[in-house]
Amino acid sequence: MRCLLSLCAGLVGLGAATTAVRADTFSGFSGVDRPYLVNQDRICAPLPVASAAAAGAPRCEKVAADAIARLSIKPPLVQSGARAAFVAQATGRTITVSRKTSGPVVTWDAPDPVGKIVELYASQYEDRVAVAYTVRRAGKEVTDVVAFDLGAHASPIASPGAPADPDAAPAPVVPSPVAAPIDPKLAKAVAEARGAAKPKALAAWKSVLALDADHAEALYRSAAGELAAKHPADALARLHQLAGSRRDDAPEWLVEARFDPAFAALRAEPSFRTTVGLDRRPATPYERLMGFGGQWEQTGTSCDKPEVRFVATRDRKFRLRVKTTCEGSVYDTPFSGTWRIADDRVVLQLPNQGKVTTADEASCGFEVTGDEDAMRCSLGRDIDFVVLPTRR
Repeated sequence: MRCLLSLCAGLVGLGAATTAVRADTFSGFSGVDRPYLVNQDRICAPLPVASAAAAGAPRCEKVAADAIARLSIKPPLVQSGARAAFVAQATGRTITVSRKTSGPVVTWDAPDPVGKIVELYASQYEDRVAVAYTVRRAGKEVTDVVAFDLGAHASPIASPGAPADPDAAPAPVVPSPVAAPIDPKLAKAVAEARGAAKPKALAAWKSVLALDADHAEALYRSAAGELAAKHPADALARLHQLAGSRRDDAPEWLVEARFDPAFAALRAEPSFRTTVGLDRRPATPYERLMGFGGQWEQTGTSCDKPEVRFVATRDRKFRLRVKTTCEGSVYDTPFSGTWRIADDRVVLQLPNQGKVTTADEASCGFEVTGDEDAMRCSLGRDIDFVVLPTRR
């Protein structure tokens, strides 16, 4: 995504010397980019977080109302009460923001001693947080605002001449490749947990986590087990851990949780929906394919368009049924095989007598239809179709 605001030389950061005392008000995060709004006319870049720490002062710029409108500023989620996901505290000049379920996410030293925390805010997807706090300046107590980007990338402030595309998917957060250790004890524990009887499954998966605390499947299965045991807070805590995991397969398990019946009791909870990404636009081809459970369909019309049912599963297999009806004749053709992601497309592999060659591959591409994604596939043999996700 191109930047939305350019920084000018000499911008004044938070806490920099000024000739007037100013009290700031946090007004919300952008829904299409990283910046946030202070008062009604200042756009700022949240400080990037690395190793649970941030440094420096936010960069801010006064902009016109049309540039602010393009940022699609969303009302902030105040972090207070039992539903709060984050808490903040100040000691001297140091502000610490912690996630309730997993400890500190960022520490930052303010330019001046902090009087108190006024309010803590989180973005809709809990990928950014903002803190309003008091300091004494020019003999008066005033409120300053600082925000932090909890993602892995920096937060540029962009050019005002570049309009944002509100329909564009957010930039994908690509997990760092962290290979699971090759440990015979771990492999044995995972195998035993997968085969454990239901009453013993939770304890078995906890044994896996004791050996590998970041094991994505173990976090997922433990979350399901905790919910089955009537421990919803512990289930959400495991899912939060999974959302923060750097394992390659962690995003896939989060997508799996969206429609797993094991999590049906949490599906209406905002924290659950935010954690698994249920309400946001897909950020990767995998999410575009599997985000609604991997089920797609095309409604058929007689003698014109076939009825199509397509189901992809997390184990990289698919089932496809193409049914054509015309003048009393019905042709119902099933297909099955495997799928893989190639760049931004889905490649279907249809085995021919147990072998797969490029001649037995079909390509599917994504396109936007109305307010949702569609997938267009061409299997050859005059079989072409455009399927829409089946929302469950």
